[in-house]
Amino acid sequence: MKNRYEDLLEYYDELFPVEKKRMEFIEFLTKNLDPSRPFRVLDIGCATGTTALYLARQGMDLVGIDVNETMIQSANRRNREPKSNARFFCMDMRACRSYFPAASFDMILCLGNSLACLNSKGEIDSLFRQVRELLVQDGVFVFELLNYDRIVVGKSGEIPPKETVRVNLTQRYNTIPDGHIRLSTAVLSLNGYPVFSEDTLLYPVGSRELSSLLRNAPLSGEPFYRDFDKNPLSREAVTLVGTARKD
Repeated sequence: MKNRYEDLLEYYDELFPVEKKRMEFIEFLTKNLDPSRPFRVLDIGCATGTTALYLARQGMDLVGIDVNETMIQSANRRNREPKSNARFFCMDMRACRSYFPAASFDMILCLGNSLACLNSKGEIDSLFRQVRELLVQDGVFVFELLNYDRIVVGKSGEIPPKETVRVNLTQRYNTIPDGHIRLSTAVLSLNGYPVFSEDTLLYPVGSRELSSLLRNAPLSGEPFYRDFDKNPLSREAVTLVGTARKD
């Protein structure tokens, strides 16, 4: 039986393409690679694998994990290059340490608001501690999510929409009494035909809480940015980008 994510797959990479600035940001962090061994990267919440496959083509060893089986199947279908450096697995990020030995990765990515899909501060704290265990010494953690400092508790609003040559993406949010946010996502064709819709509960972790959780891990966090151009974070920014290291 076809599931609803299969309807989204046709348009997913149009809506969320490989972004040049994001790749340049990541590649800058790897500029001092040791050529004597592979640079190992874990992509948490890899979706259809476009970021992981791009980095694998640059010579890095990639492992992509996602809890959504449809996304992982899509990633594996496109991972057909001979001697590919990428592997994809359907896994829950909340238990990522149980899948891999300690110090398995030089870099861990968690992009595209995946962090906020965790249910609580405690789950984010647990993930950060697992990230630390999985990183080698001086390994780097790169994360991206919506800037929840921008979202006023008790209010509703919307994320800036996206439009491709075939579809529109809209995302509206409402805060709910328990402190979570309900994000309603809709993808419509340009003639208004519904392609995909989903309501997701998110934990709105703000910049101060992120800083505290990184210190507790412990991971050495650097200043947060509003984008991959390293512009300083402001309350009005739509996204938050951060890096942290295992000292």
